[in-house]
Amino acid sequence: MFASSASPWSARPQKRALALVISSLCAGIAPCSTHAAEETIVEEKTLATVETVAAIRSSGVIESSPLSVSVVDKDALSEHPAGGIQQALEALPGVGFARSGGLGGQIVMRGFNSNQSRSIITIDGDRYHGRSTLEFNMFDPNAIERIEVIRGPASALYGADAMNGVVNIVTRRARIGKDAPFRLTPRLRALEYGSVNHMRGARVELEGGGAGFDVLLGVSDRRADDFDTPEGHAKNSAFTSTQLDFNLGYRPSDDSRWELSGRYADVTTERAGGLGAAPGAPLQEVREDPIIERYLRLGYQGRHFGGLAGTLADTLDAALYWREFETDIYQTNRGNPAVTVMPHLKVYSPTVWGGHLMAMKGIGEHLLSYGADFFREDFEGRNRQITQVNPATGATIAQTPWQQIDRDSVQTNIGVFLSDEWAASERWTLSGALRYDQVTVNVGKTAAAGEGAVQTAEFARHRHNQDEAVTGSLGAVYKLTPVWSLAANLSRGFRAPSGNERVITSVAGTIVSLPAPDLKPEYNKTLELGLRWNAAHHRGSVTVYESRYSDLIASVVVSPTLRQRQNIADATIRGLELEGQSQLAARWKLNYTLAATRGEDESAHEPLPYITPLSARLALRFEPYHANHHYVEGVWRGYRGKTRIDRTQERKTASYALFDVYAGAKLEGVFGAGWRGWKLVAGVENLFDRKGQNPAISEDIAFARSYTNPLIEPGRNFVIKLSADY
Repeated sequence: MFASSASPWSARPQKRALALVISSLCAGIAPCSTHAAEETIVEEKTLATVETVAAIRSSGVIESSPLSVSVVDKDALSEHPAGGIQQALEALPGVGFARSGGLGGQIVMRGFNSNQSRSIITIDGDRYHGRSTLEFNMFDPNAIERIEVIRGPASALYGADAMNGVVNIVTRRARIGKDAPFRLTPRLRALEYGSVNHMRGARVELEGGGAGFDVLLGVSDRRADDFDTPEGHAKNSAFTSTQLDFNLGYRPSDDSRWELSGRYADVTTERAGGLGAAPGAPLQEVREDPIIERYLRLGYQGRHFGGLAGTLADTLDAALYWREFETDIYQTNRGNPAVTVMPHLKVYSPTVWGGHLMAMKGIGEHLLSYGADFFREDFEGRNRQITQVNPATGATIAQTPWQQIDRDSVQTNIGVFLSDEWAASERWTLSGALRYDQVTVNVGKTAAAGEGAVQTAEFARHRHNQDEAVTGSLGAVYKLTPVWSLAANLSRGFRAPSGNERVITSVAGTIVSLPAPDLKPEYNKTLELGLRWNAAHHRGSVTVYESRYSDLIASVVVSPTLRQRQNIADATIRGLELEGQSQLAARWKLNYTLAATRGEDESAHEPLPYITPLSARLALRFEPYHANHHYVEGVWRGYRGKTRIDRTQERKTASYALFDVYAGAKLEGVFGAGWRGWKLVAGVENLFDRKGQNPAISEDIAFARSYTNPLIEPGRNFVIKLSADY
């Protein structure tokens, strides 16, 4: 998860940065066979291990970036059985999992739920936009190469909504020499099982290529029943997930690669509680059945250009993509004992087009990154039918016809950016970024069903909305010694209200959210200060930050059953994040993280809701043999209960801790070289079957607290996973 270098001052940081950019492109384009690539290889031999991270849209060298960056690599993903990517991300400091079911839920980064659109997802560097409540449900960890996470502001790189984090998912692709003979080989990627919900998962791939092509075709399937908790059965928490994906590459030369990739996903999730389903079964049941995603992307990578192109860029990266979502949402509301209300929503949107063009150019001790990106989101208003049923007999009492309950909207984002990393001296690396964004939202003319006169008048005044913003960042990394360094970063971010936010009328449990056509953008300023260490046996970082928000968009209580997104003036988030690892002895390794977060609504002088005040994770691993073919690991996860609360939305929670134990083996150490790349992991999560109510999970305080309000964590879970890396 960390970058390291045996000798941080062995070469000028900017030269190493440019070399690593070319090297990383070589990995995707072809074996490095040109003179420039040969020079890169020679220089890299002076280094131990240096991570390159595409998410920061620059050199990708973690040690020279002032941003707080973590990487969940393929080893960590393969050792994390029977869960979604939210659970893998939860191992990072400042990142939490707001669970709503066995698979469903959002992440909480630096105090804000991803449903609130202050952090973004990208796939291979392209914006994943459109369904913030459901986005994290759509990924199979076994189909991912690694996950790169920027914790903190990144609007200067990605524009709107990247105010406090970016999650970049790097998908798998075949690695094969351009001139190899063409061959395709079927392979098993993973088999996994979890006892707490009888989760069964598998992924198979067809991998290979040759004659300039590389090919990876994958099929994933995961299925689970309702999960058990220490207090009872979490009804309505089952899920199914089926995914077909492909990545086809063609390299016409050693210096370029074209890529066509795509995905079809069919996911069904049930919400036992949490966001959108509080207070949970039997009073409120929600399921997405199914969520369909279709995705297609055309990408290009190139390097070593001649003529004018070579003058302007050393490397070039470009992509165009299309994505479409369709969801049927079924709700059952038994809050009224006289009638059961069963809405059915068809959310057959959004359809998103987007892309980017980015170049990198080394000029002396400067490494410039510049480019543009865009996306267009077409959101068709949702259609709803409501059936009322007699709870005693099951007979239909009434049924409304299908009605469109939201106006249509179209949102277009266009941004241009420029960033620079400057190796000012052997000790100083300075960086800066500047970006301009234009966000346009057009609201449809046709009124939605049930729209009141006041709402119609508001939409008439706000049918066309255009927001512009200039964001930027300034950062520095100063090497105190070959081991210790300081980092600082000052940035400005913004969030533009989406078309969806302006027009949607949502129902979460018993709470209705009203449209908000007159929303204004919100802005934040963030200062981060960090101390990093990078020694032979110990490495890590500690970061403190403060983010000040103006015109913060928040869900405001209008009445006990009504909410509306409004700009509530000012808010502040402060926090501390610690992560590191230590080789305690030849066979003992310790990984640790800690995060403390505090949020304040400055306008109301009240705490911001659903913030985990303190969380920590310790993982102690013992590897009994020098070859590192086997290990045993114990993991302790602790959460402090929240006592500073927004009493209109939440209640206090208790502190708790969970303990997991795992054992793993690389099978080549057992069965020989023919099993190279195969790994078996088995373990018990929540070993002592302890109750845990994550402070970040939503609840409905109009109802009594239960194990689904808020939804508590799964109980004791026996897990096993067989995976292969090739």
